[in-house]
Amino acid sequence: MAVPPRILVGDAGRHTRAMISDVLRTAGFRDLIQAASQADLVQLVDQHRPKIIVMAADFPGLSGLTFAKQIRHGFNFVPRETSIILTTDAPTRSFLEASRTVGVDEVVAVPFTMQTLMARIRSVVDRPRPFVDCPTYVGPCRRRVMLQDYKGPLRRAADPDEAPTAGPLWSSESNRSAVRLCVQKMSEYRSALPPEPYKKLRAIYLSVMKLETRTDQASDDALGEAAKSFGRYLSAIGVRERPDLTLLNDHIDCLHTLALEAELAAEQKLSLIAALKSAVQGKIAAPEVSPG
Repeated sequence: MAVPPRILVGDAGRHTRAMISDVLRTAGFRDLIQAASQADLVQLVDQHRPKIIVMAADFPGLSGLTFAKQIRHGFNFVPRETSIILTTDAPTRSFLEASRTVGVDEVVAVPFTMQTLMARIRSVVDRPRPFVDCPTYVGPCRRRVMLQDYKGPLRRAADPDEAPTAGPLWSSESNRSAVRLCVQKMSEYRSALPPEPYKKLRAIYLSVMKLETRTDQASDDALGEAAKSFGRYLSAIGVRERPDLTLLNDHIDCLHTLALEAELAAEQKLSLIAALKSAVQGKIAAPEVSPG
């Protein structure tokens, strides 16, 4: 039997949070988290990575639409496929269109019944729509009904020109999340580099090695080349030599860009990687100045 997903309930009203949590608990969802403020919401989502977020559209300090958009665009490396359900007492046409545009999974009009809320929860748990990740839209497929035997023309930009090939792809959200996590760890180690950075450098190096493996699995050549350049530099200086912080930061910033900007133009990727390789080569090949 599958383990029920972790669900975060975000609402400024204590009574509303308790009511939604009680409904979910009665339905068998025990792994529940509650957020009453913007600070709680951001911190708890970052720490606990819930599978489903049920929050008020008018959440104080951070609207549901804004937070949904942030998550779909890689907020703090939170999985972008996280299911998002918004509750609202103003389900106007413009609000529903905005929700659809930013990638919200479901909308629940307030006041709602237990049956209505659970129908939305069951929709994302039992019948999740395919996740779309393209330059113009990130979120659940906006087709509510998928006609498997449809024979007509494919008019949408997201429709494939041909059947996808088998094998691991960078477009797989699990691969994206794994790669982002490696880069995030490097950033954390970088920010904590002490005056004697040997242990942290080793931790960064191990993250780079793991990232190389992940990029091979994800078939992302650009990220792989950037990771190899970084690994080459760290191997060359070893753990006893203080790194060039500019070059270290350039590599990590480049990895961030490549990991988050999936649709970056090929020319831009090549330019970034060429600059890194040139800088590393210059550092490694720099001749030592002989005395007198």
